[in-house]
Amino acid sequence: MRGMSKEESRIIAAMCILALVMTGCGKGDAERKTDAVQGLSVVELENSTNTEGEAGTEGVAGVKDNTGEKDSTGEKDSAGEKDSAGEKDSAGQDGAGGSLWDDGPVTWQTAYFPLENSYTQVLSAGGTFYGVYEKDGQNWLDCVGKESLTVEGTISLQGAALDSGMAADKDGNLYLPAEGDETGLWKIDTKSGSQEQEQIELEDCFERNNMVLKGVGTDAEGYTYVWCGLMVPKTEKSDGMEREVWYMADRVYVKDGQMKTVFYQEVADVSGVDVLCFQIDGEGSPGFLMKDQTDIVLQEIDVAGQKLTEPVRLGTAFDCFGMEDANIPEHLTFTGRGWLYCRDNVLTELRYDIREKVQVLDLASYGLLSSDIVFLGKGNDRMEIIDRDTESGSLELAVFTPGASNKVTVTLGVVMAAQDLEKAVAEFNRNSAGYRVEIVDYYTREGNYEDADEKLKLDVVTGKAPDIIAASGIDYRIFSGKGVLADLYGFMEEDGEFSKNMLVQSVLKVFEEQGHLYSIAPSFQLHTMWGYEDVARGRSGVTFSELLRILADAGKDVNAIGGFSGDEPVLTRLCSACMDEFVDWETGTCEFDGEYFKEVLSFAANYHPAAGEWSYLQGIRDRKQVFTVGMISSVADYQLEKELYGGKISFIGYPAAEGSGTAVAFRSSDVAVNARSKNQSGAWEFVKFYLQQGYDGQGFPMVQERFDEVMEAAMKEDYTESESESGGRERLPKGTYGAGNEIIIVYAASREEVDAVLRLVESAANRFELHPVIQNIINEEAEGYFSGQVDLDSTVDKIQNRVSLLLQESR
Repeated sequence: MRGMSKEESRIIAAMCILALVMTGCGKGDAERKTDAVQGLSVVELENSTNTEGEAGTEGVAGVKDNTGEKDSTGEKDSAGEKDSAGEKDSAGQDGAGGSLWDDGPVTWQTAYFPLENSYTQVLSAGGTFYGVYEKDGQNWLDCVGKESLTVEGTISLQGAALDSGMAADKDGNLYLPAEGDETGLWKIDTKSGSQEQEQIELEDCFERNNMVLKGVGTDAEGYTYVWCGLMVPKTEKSDGMEREVWYMADRVYVKDGQMKTVFYQEVADVSGVDVLCFQIDGEGSPGFLMKDQTDIVLQEIDVAGQKLTEPVRLGTAFDCFGMEDANIPEHLTFTGRGWLYCRDNVLTELRYDIREKVQVLDLASYGLLSSDIVFLGKGNDRMEIIDRDTESGSLELAVFTPGASNKVTVTLGVVMAAQDLEKAVAEFNRNSAGYRVEIVDYYTREGNYEDADEKLKLDVVTGKAPDIIAASGIDYRIFSGKGVLADLYGFMEEDGEFSKNMLVQSVLKVFEEQGHLYSIAPSFQLHTMWGYEDVARGRSGVTFSELLRILADAGKDVNAIGGFSGDEPVLTRLCSACMDEFVDWETGTCEFDGEYFKEVLSFAANYHPAAGEWSYLQGIRDRKQVFTVGMISSVADYQLEKELYGGKISFIGYPAAEGSGTAVAFRSSDVAVNARSKNQSGAWEFVKFYLQQGYDGQGFPMVQERFDEVMEAAMKEDYTESESESGGRERLPKGTYGAGNEIIIVYAASREEVDAVLRLVESAANRFELHPVIQNIINEEAEGYFSGQVDLDSTVDKIQNRVSLLLQESR
């Protein structure tokens, strides 16, 4: 690292002694999520029934540290005793210099504690959590003790503008903007029991509805700092005329011991400037952390001079926080020596003292997702996270302390992390007693998608891949004959609780490879072609030549088929629906020089529909479009398309040499097990959990029992939970389609409609699967044919030769 200036050295020293941290509302500023944290109370974790690791001797209300012994100074480490330097810090915790995680990445013990109410906002100050909730049309504030996790007091918040932020200082005073036209704050004493309210004036705050409270803090000199975001007017001259322009700004009011404003300091959020955080360091110096056009900048407020000091540049926004454009880091929290933040579900600390980013933990590995976090706080040797269950809305406190875990680590390799897998990993890790799955994100490692994809494929082929592989990120069928993936049927045969008979059999058969199953996912969807019943005349599984005759009999050509995506070549869609017709994955051979593939190319070459002349619905109504290619992911999808086609519909399928022409694809991420993994038992436990618990309500479930439940639910009406003003509960639609002023709504399906979908699922015979490497070869060579520069026979010969060579090299 380069040498540091005297000013930089002073700032580093100040930051390493955490005297006070601004405490903002966890959800007050949703875009920036400027949660901050006071020192954390000491909580004994090991005796909880929901705790990982070795058991301890005290419960959640205990005051021991991890070992229950004295710290290195010979003094106890809890409840405001001495820190590693032998002195107390103002938060009652160790100073930043003595953290147990200073030496690099650590493993964590975790404990989870349910909170009493489902709070919409949570903040922390001293030894108290403050949570806002609504009951009987009123807003209430619970004061929850951190040691006991019990509600120690409840305050009515009638008249407070809760959507405009909330803050608390270290003395337990709560600050809230008032409702109505008032532009100041209400200060509420939550500790004395008096609940006394004091109005705090905010000068030059012109529009109450344009102000958001972001934080309040005090320093050792008795100054109080009120951080707000607000709209500010400015007079500008344009063409010789003066006009008033409003812009966003971050403003900090500096108030004396009587809460009178000494001055305020403002930073305009213009020209690429964005304030990320306001903080007070251990020396009592207040300052802004902000992003300008390119860099992250730390700029202090000189209280005596009532001005901003010269900025200290920390590095580019990307290097510091991985920021691209306006992508603000989640849950940014000042730690005293840097900033804790979330990016791609990983908790990282940007250390100012060493000018490096240090990964703290992968949230999913410990049963959490960054999108569910309501509050994030860091102490010297522990972290506190309050997260919300997205289904129930309930909150829990998760406490993390460094320590060994007795869980076996199982790795999951992905080209790029997907939300469905991250959620499944978090839930599995929360529920599994013996295993913890850690995601290995190759995109993060390699820096771009192409290199990540190639690296993961190489690791799979050479046996160096993680225990579980996200197969949807790689074209694994090219090398499926190498024996690099385990047969999932083998695990099912040995499992006493789960068997292949528990899955949808027709779909399962489609994804078999010579009687073996190498990948699986919790849900699937159908890809097919449908249209007017009187045009299709009950035909399905037609060839290209048969389809052309059907269209000709109706006075149409291929351009009467709609549904092909504007940003995806027609040829790619057709090949995805029937690639198995041309490639024998087991033997590594192909047949692209036959008549059937020539028909595919000819169809794609002749497909030129009139673009933008009519809407999808209007084209069907006017019979300019008689067939549609697309996806059916629910019974409601079938119902809507049936209504669009006038109440009668026929599924003709994609043109195919064999079968119905209806193809099936995994809707969610499919996973495989590394055949050379030493943790295959743990890998299978996750795959099984993912199958059974990973269905998110989208597409059709792969587990037969859930599939049957979804089919039954499609025939039952849905209603609102409460009665409408006219009396009675309102019926809810299963699906809607809007085009212009016309809206099509469908409700509970009939038995006949559900049976039609069941027949469609049963008829599925092909995979709908994109094979990027092969498809790129096809698309490249087809360009010459489409432009008229190369004839059809020469084109298919080139494709045949190139794909054959690829398959041979991959074996």
